[in-house]
Amino acid sequence: MKEKRFAHENLPPEIQAKAEAMNLDSDKIPPYTIPALPVTENMTSDEFEQNVQPHLLDEFKRSMYGEIPGMCEKLEFVLKKEGSAFNGMAIRREFDIVCVNNNIEHVIPMLLYIPAKRQGKVPVIFGLNFPGNIATTFDPEVTFNPFEREPKTWTIRYNDNRADESQRGMKAYRWEFEKVLQQGFAAATISYNDIFYDKPWGFKTSVMRLFYTAEEWDSPQRNTGAISAWAWGIMRALDCLSTQEEIDMEHVVVHGHSRLGKTALWAGANDKRIWLTVSNCSGTCGAKFTHRYYGEDFSWLNVWVKHWFCAEFQKYADRDLEYPVDQHFLMAAIAPRLLYIASASNDVYADPEGEYLSGKLASQAWNIYGRSGLENTGFPECGKLIGEGSIGYYLRNGEHEFMPENWDALLEFIKKHL
Repeated sequence: MKEKRFAHENLPPEIQAKAEAMNLDSDKIPPYTIPALPVTENMTSDEFEQNVQPHLLDEFKRSMYGEIPGMCEKLEFVLKKEGSAFNGMAIRREFDIVCVNNNIEHVIPMLLYIPAKRQGKVPVIFGLNFPGNIATTFDPEVTFNPFEREPKTWTIRYNDNRADESQRGMKAYRWEFEKVLQQGFAAATISYNDIFYDKPWGFKTSVMRLFYTAEEWDSPQRNTGAISAWAWGIMRALDCLSTQEEIDMEHVVVHGHSRLGKTALWAGANDKRIWLTVSNCSGTCGAKFTHRYYGEDFSWLNVWVKHWFCAEFQKYADRDLEYPVDQHFLMAAIAPRLLYIASASNDVYADPEGEYLSGKLASQAWNIYGRSGLENTGFPECGKLIGEGSIGYYLRNGEHEFMPENWDALLEFIKKHL
């Protein structure tokens, strides 16, 4: 009997059918051909940057993530609160990033910790979080931003999973702020829901309403999606961080887990201020090969979370193998800056080996600069950080998560490059 996927979520039959159709058997991966990066053995870095790199993202803009909006008319960073945290280890700052465009204002709360004891400017590690800033730490002084809880619905995807005041620190293990601060790094976060509420109807409270009308957003020609909104929010966070005199903007790390790993890759490919891009368990439309038909597929994402993507994406539902490029094109656009990919051994939906192979093939872009990636490595055993050069890969034993173990490996990679 075929395994019933996502059965615990009581999906409607038409959506359950899409879950059932996914291939989760590695022995049944059909033959596949990966589109070749448009690079040659003797290509120079100038040729790559002038003739290739500007076009690596064209297809993703046209038919996957869509366009990232430009700068808004007014951008202001309001320091709402400042104090000491973690028994004097850190300075805590909370900002409102106030964005105004077309006479519409949108406010994004950001939490920042800076080491209290430091010499000179410090690198910063930034990531979007899921349930809210209050969920990332047990720090009692972090502000709870009230919201109106939506009623539970028929599936986890459409439930409101934001943290209320009683859930302070519920995801603190994913952030390990004290461990990061002990290494001499600053850390900052924003809830992705404060940029675009992750529901099909999230446009009405999102940053996207600063740039699009409701009619444009609902149009079959919509040229963007929520992932581009979240990437836009990351860029505004970097704008805010650049105003803080303690922050070393030459060493900015942006990380993301799951759909936020997809977002980190998209932001890293588009914003050259990002020194190190970190993808954790990002899977389909993230780090893993599209043409390696294993795990989540386009058809599933199109019925499940189509608001993440531009409207053109749905034309490739059930046509994954016809997609003109693959995710190593996205990674190659990050070169020669640093890239770090992490997977979990039991995360079959994200296809750990497909994530690794994508990074391995993307290494060709770093080779142009005389730098190494994963080209001389094999798929590793769990718990071993690989990649001596500009690309790192780490496989954790376990499920789809970001755990303290991931922080240990990531911090090791960061310190190696500082």
